[in-house]
Amino acid sequence: MPTEAEAATLRVGSGVSVLRYTRGHIADTGRIVEVAHPIVRRGDTTVVDFVIDRDD
Repeated sequence: MPTEAEAATLRVGSGVSVLRYTRGHIADTGRIVEVAHPIVRRGDTTVVDFVIDRDD
């Protein structure tokens, strides 16, 4: 559930769920080049779609 600040920023009520996540970008060399934390989105209108590449 959102904090008061998150609810105000997102213009949602206290009963609207939120999604908090961290996004990181890693170069081919393994060096971390960007981190965004936390990212907060409305939970009722956000679709999460991602691919995880596996090196098997």
